[in-house]
Amino acid sequence: MLKVIIWLFLTTLSCGGAVVYALHQQYQEQSAEFRILYRDITVKLAQNDVILALLSNSSDPAVVQQKFPYILRWQTKPHEPPRPDINPARAGTYWINSPQGSLLIDLPALLADFVHPQKFHHFSLSWKDVPLLMQGGDGKDDWWRWEKQIASPSQPLNLAVTHHPDWRSLPWLALLFVGVFWAVVIYFYNQYQVTKRQRNIADLRAHYSELARLNAMGEMAAGMVHELNQPLTAILSYSQTAQRLIKQQQAEKAQPLLDASVIQTKRISALLLEFREKLHSDEQVLQAVSLSKVWERVVMLLGNEIERGKINVINQIPESLPSLIASPLGIEQIFHNLLNNAIQAQRQTAKPWVAVNARLTANSMVLSVTDGGPGLSEQALQQVFMPFYTTRQDGLGLGMALTETLVQRLNGSIRAENSAAGGACFTLTFPRAQQEA
Repeated sequence: MLKVIIWLFLTTLSCGGAVVYALHQQYQEQSAEFRILYRDITVKLAQNDVILALLSNSSDPAVVQQKFPYILRWQTKPHEPPRPDINPARAGTYWINSPQGSLLIDLPALLADFVHPQKFHHFSLSWKDVPLLMQGGDGKDDWWRWEKQIASPSQPLNLAVTHHPDWRSLPWLALLFVGVFWAVVIYFYNQYQVTKRQRNIADLRAHYSELARLNAMGEMAAGMVHELNQPLTAILSYSQTAQRLIKQQQAEKAQPLLDASVIQTKRISALLLEFREKLHSDEQVLQAVSLSKVWERVVMLLGNEIERGKINVINQIPESLPSLIASPLGIEQIFHNLLNNAIQAQRQTAKPWVAVNARLTANSMVLSVTDGGPGLSEQALQQVFMPFYTTRQDGLGLGMALTETLVQRLNGSIRAENSAAGGACFTLTFPRAQQEA
């Protein structure tokens, strides 16, 4: 909606400016036409003064009428009593009076070359508010008006013209392109902002992915200590028993115990190697991963938290589900973050539970992790995958951002929503091309 308002504002502003400019151009053109008309009429009326001075009683009326058809009558004697300089007669005619004599002028005939082809909507010549010649409409509703008195001592007539804009000549096609132009600008600016935002998010994820991994590994460390404690306890027990047997001169019985200690030591080495690989930042080789086994391992790693929170963990991953070609560590991190978040969200829930489900569709494998917690707020649904967004006081807000990154590395997608029961539900979708039959 905001983009539409901005587009309307910019388009209106630009089109308004273009229309004002076009109208100004029309006004300037009409002003130039008025100046030309004023000059021509002034020159034409000035001829009457010259004619009045040259006429005499002996002048041939036929010759005068032939040369000056707009002169209807004349006399070379002044009127008694004297008349005004201009004396209107019938419509369109007036007397020019001077000490040399008088002329009866037919104004329409005099200005025929200017009045009929004139480009104004309204044209009028008047003397002391008495109209002598009027052409066109009344001009009351016209936008523009030009008015000026003719610079003639004997004929100071008032010239007035009006006109209105020619809306048909406005640059309508250009105005249309203005709207299209701003729409394109806003679209590409929006795309730039989206790309910039995605790039910033990607930079944040890349910058803090190591920190997020260490945060996740820190939580996994408790489970690793638990796994190491068992073989270390066994090694200690085997070694102490072997020492007693050797002191008792029963060395042959100590040999199996020492062999068992070696086996347990190798197991510790394998566990430490696996843990070091989890902390390694390089790309890992993709391989067939059993989602059910990885989930069971994550449940074991978070066993203390599950037992402490009395969480009922429901595994609904079918045994017949094909393996997923992925990084075992990546899948483990995804499950670990989702399960840990579900545990943390149900600290105040009376009967907490977490269920994992997997199914196949025509083109993908769909996994869902649902909990019995209070669900996600509207803000959390929109920002749950944003770096540093967290609803926990002790959280860093990097777990779900890293989870989304790991899912996308496998060409998959993840969606957060609330289930019908009210708890949070995270749905992961992976293409079937990454599945192993």
